[in-house]
Amino acid sequence: MGAAGDTENESGAQMVAYPGAQALYVDEQRTFIDALVGLSGDQLSIVIHKTGGTPNLAALASFFQTGAAEASTHFGVDLDGSIGQFVLLKDGAGGNCCLEVGHDTYWDSFSAKYGNLNRCTISIEHIDPSLTNSTTPPQAQLSASFALVKWLVDTYHIPISHIKTHASIDPVSRARCPGNYPMDELLTFLQNGGSMVPANWHDDGTTLTAPNGVAVRLGFRDYVLSHNWDAGNIPLAPEQGVSLLEASNPSLGGGSQQVFRMSMLAYTQARGVFLEWCGVELAFVRGQLATYYPQVKTLQAEVDSLKQQLAQQTGLDPAKVATFQQSIEISLKQAAQAVAQAETLAAQPIS
Repeated sequence: MGAAGDTENESGAQMVAYPGAQALYVDEQRTFIDALVGLSGDQLSIVIHKTGGTPNLAALASFFQTGAAEASTHFGVDLDGSIGQFVLLKDGAGGNCCLEVGHDTYWDSFSAKYGNLNRCTISIEHIDPSLTNSTTPPQAQLSASFALVKWLVDTYHIPISHIKTHASIDPVSRARCPGNYPMDELLTFLQNGGSMVPANWHDDGTTLTAPNGVAVRLGFRDYVLSHNWDAGNIPLAPEQGVSLLEASNPSLGGGSQQVFRMSMLAYTQARGVFLEWCGVELAFVRGQLATYYPQVKTLQAEVDSLKQQLAQQTGLDPAKVATFQQSIEISLKQAAQAVAQAETLAAQPIS
């Protein structure tokens, strides 16, 4: 190991090992120089971290480059999916060190052989502004993280079973590291060769098609493939643009939306792809149904009564009757639209 992390450009400056990463290197004297040279396969492990309060890659790089503790990891993944490389892959980073009481016994043989676990591990930080590592990882961050881990696994032939959390080393002082990072989803992604196509669905590399023939494309496809999607959660219709994503949360505005049997996916430029709060939306629309349905019945009764008068009476002003009927029908249409929306959502199970 080491060749992928040792490249230089024509000026002699260190270049990144992982394509697309930013070079944010710490001084090599702050690392375990050449500790990983010659290691590969089951000699190596990958350790997943979260930052617990660091807002972005720039702040993380500054901490690694200047901090008195000389802590570091090999890579960092920001919330928007951008990746920074802080330590060469031939060197050990300063992110793991030593075992605490209650650690995963997986580490015992490595500790016995290498002493400091930084001499046999590759570390990846994930930006989380929350001190408790409780920020839900955005899809952009997860997609970038999963791809980076797969590249490391493929490049250095690291067994999937050798991917661990920081808490597995330090279960006391780092019990919340990496917090809510979806380790199960990562492992499933790797076990499926870099994708998680639901059972009986078909993916051609561009379009994901459910058993009912409805297609899922672009960012919604990426989301389904990277979230261990329930095979029964099929799309009910193709993706469409809507002027209001959620009646219960008008501040979201419009965007793209695809309704599935048990959930809804949405996309906005500001947020990217995200899973909508169907329970909140359903409760809101059911409230609208309770409000508007009696009005619909009342308006319909008025229309029926008016039609009967037109059929039975003479001497009425047709223009006034037409204007009155038109105003009622407009109100009836608006109320019916709200009811139809409520009934559609009410018929869908909630994930």
